[in-house]
Amino acid sequence: MATYSLLLGIIVIIISWKFFNDWASGLAGFIYGGVLFWGIKLFIQLIKALFG
Repeated sequence: MATYSLLLGIIVIIISWKFFNDWASGLAGFIYGGVLFWGIKLFIQLIKALFG
């Protein structure tokens, strides 16, 4: 799953670089998306641990 997410993020960065000539936006989106994904996953695990 981590490898898939990394490849997807790299593809997003490359696409934003090629089409919009702005690789920093793609990189920022990848970082924010990763933090958001991690936070949601952590929240789901917390709910599972509390309510079983």
